[in-house]
Amino acid sequence: MKYIKTISLFLIINSFFGCGYAKINNSWNDPTQEAIQIKSPIDFIDKYGTYSIVSTNKKIRLIDFGDVDKNKNGRKYTLKKFGVQIFNQNKVFDVYKSTVPLKSNVDINILYRDKNIVAFRVREDFNIDYVKTPFRSFIVNTFVYNFNSNNFLTIPVLASEDNNADGKGVDLLQGDQFTFNSKKGIFTYLANIKYAQGGKSSVFKVDLSNTLKCVSATQGCENIGLSTAELSTMNK
Repeated sequence: MKYIKTISLFLIINSFFGCGYAKINNSWNDPTQEAIQIKSPIDFIDKYGTYSIVSTNKKIRLIDFGDVDKNKNGRKYTLKKFGVQIFNQNKVFDVYKSTVPLKSNVDINILYRDKNIVAFRVREDFNIDYVKTPFRSFIVNTFVYNFNSNNFLTIPVLASEDNNADGKGVDLLQGDQFTFNSKKGIFTYLANIKYAQGGKSSVFKVDLSNTLKCVSATQGCENIGLSTAELSTMNK
């Protein structure tokens, strides 16, 4: 009788942990998303939990890590903690983490993909209204991730703020692209930026080697660095 109880307890525990493990994996194996992307992987992600298939066992997603309650000088407010994760050969890595107000627009655009490289742009557009002087913030970062080395490059594109009531004084991204010149072995990122001051547009350009080393950049290579993606401890 004692032996039977032990087996039953083992089965219950095993079932519990088995379900938990399956739940984590299922977030990267949604039959609906998989079916849609068989012929046409999505390039634009603006919903948390949605992923884009790069190739077999290689995916990227925008993830909601939950809300964070804050208190600044007696004024309570809540922020959304989010990030970008890479699913690489059955392991999940964090490439980017940040926080934004609950009422904000966050999206990812996949600019380039092949079997080893994926380039994507993260755009954050939000208003900070829990401070004495509210302001609008518009942030754009582009990332280039190498599935073989698990290294990624970060390209800061825009970080603009405006404290006018209409928020129209921020610099804006009007369009961008990421290409690879196979003859030269050079990746090129181009962004068309419209500056609020003067209303003029200009091109922001970055050239990278095939090892993701910055070769040249409009604003210099000093702020364009290569990092190693960390194994995620926050799989929702």
